[in-house]
Amino acid sequence: MKTALIVALLLAITLPSFAELTSQDKEWISTLIDRKLEPIKQEITAIKLDIAEMRGEIKAVRAEMRALEGKMATKDDIINVQREVSSKFIAIIAALIGFWATLLAAIITIPYLYGRADREKVRQLEADVRELQKLKSEFETFKALTEAMESLREKARQVVQEKPELAEDLRTIGLL
Repeated sequence: MKTALIVALLLAITLPSFAELTSQDKEWISTLIDRKLEPIKQEITAIKLDIAEMRGEIKAVRAEMRALEGKMATKDDIINVQREVSSKFIAIIAALIGFWATLLAAIITIPYLYGRADREKVRQLEADVRELQKLKSEFETFKALTEAMESLREKARQVVQEKPELAEDLRTIGLL
């Protein structure tokens, strides 16, 4: 009995392996597999599309990187630009210092120069006043001499009226 039980069990386990699948079973299994694999196929197709899109994006990024490589600044370029900027900055500082020095010099010297010019004008005016006073005194002297000459001429005319013989002598000396 034990052996019959073991043989029956063994036949029960191996019986499906002795059976053959019918074509209908094969179609049903194929349909079932296709139905179960359809979402996986769709996902694989979507993944392939995404991969293709990513490849295009990667190519575009690589092209941009190549384009930017020519435009990228190197360390030497940055150092050169920094030197140019510092030299221009130094030039601007020098110009500002020059401007301030000129401004200070103008603030200090312009009043001095105007004062100097004014002092020179005052000296010239004082010299002109002295010259005018000298001319005035000479004129007054001349006027006094002219008045004295007139009074002498007047006296000479009176003398000529009293003594006509002196008229020729008085004309010679310029009193008549």
